[in-house]
Amino acid sequence: MIRKRNLDPSLIQWIMSQTGLGPGIGEMFWVAPASSATSQFRTQLQRWGVEQDYKIYTLPSLAYADMIAGRNDVMLVMPGSYTETVRIAWSKDWTHLVGLGGPNVEGDHSLPGVTIYNASLNQAETIDITGDRCQFQNVFIGNGGADADNLTAVNVDGWGCYFKNVKFMGIISDLQVATAGCSSLSIDTLGHFPLFEDCIIGQNNWNVRTETASGHLNFRATSDPDPQNGTFRRCKFLSRSDTAAVAMVYIQNAQDGMDRTWLFEDCVFTNFSSGLTTTMTQVFEDNLSGAHQIVLKDCVAQGYARWQTADQGANWFGTNQANAGTGGGIVLNASGD
Repeated sequence: MIRKRNLDPSLIQWIMSQTGLGPGIGEMFWVAPASSATSQFRTQLQRWGVEQDYKIYTLPSLAYADMIAGRNDVMLVMPGSYTETVRIAWSKDWTHLVGLGGPNVEGDHSLPGVTIYNASLNQAETIDITGDRCQFQNVFIGNGGADADNLTAVNVDGWGCYFKNVKFMGIISDLQVATAGCSSLSIDTLGHFPLFEDCIIGQNNWNVRTETASGHLNFRATSDPDPQNGTFRRCKFLSRSDTAAVAMVYIQNAQDGMDRTWLFEDCVFTNFSSGLTTTMTQVFEDNLSGAHQIVLKDCVAQGYARWQTADQGANWFGTNQANAGTGGGIVLNASGD
């Protein structure tokens, strides 16, 4: 039985275009809150033909459990705040998630939108991605557990994953802000060449960060092969701290963490301090002595004195930002800028 046959053809065409999967698209899995005065999305799905052959799930984790690896299955999530109590171990290759609340994912987990949130204790990640070539679009993912073990919203440990209009929000609770290794987004050993477009990493509304051995973006690999060749394009990085030594991006290990070239293009890095009185020392805290390249193209930082202060080993830290003394477009060492 081909389950897609009862859906409106225009709906199938939109999903194929949105994901870029075209005729390679697999089966579809639907998530929606129970119908209520404030949520008519389940009823709307039924009007599009979803009720014929499809089960409409109440949580993303339940839909994910029925997805099959290797056939481009797509989870489509209607607006709602979905509270998970255990992490989603996203290990199936070529499986995808698309939120149906539109591209603006800024906000909080309790606000209307497509939000996946975990505040239970001892949950290292809300979603731990070890599957390859998976994509996530138009969704807020948060981890706010009041526990030092709740390390991040999303950990990327599979290669070739794609993120579009995703908000990653961690380092929220009073224990998270003071715990080494906490982040909103972490890149692990096999997190090779991910692509992030129009994403928001971090937050500047909740508890004030104090731990210097952390970053809203944390490269946490501890062994070879180090993650390589990632791209962040048009992303916004947000932090809140009054401690000058707290960086936005943290590469935590001296021998591993990242490899090859990591490109940040047209990105904004901003820290909010109380009364805007504290200037952070650096955007990137780079503890890795191995060969790697961080390239900034058309990026801006607010609330920071420098992009980075330590030129580690064979690391070439470059920016094309022009100044009065140099020509534009030439990659320069940014340690003093």
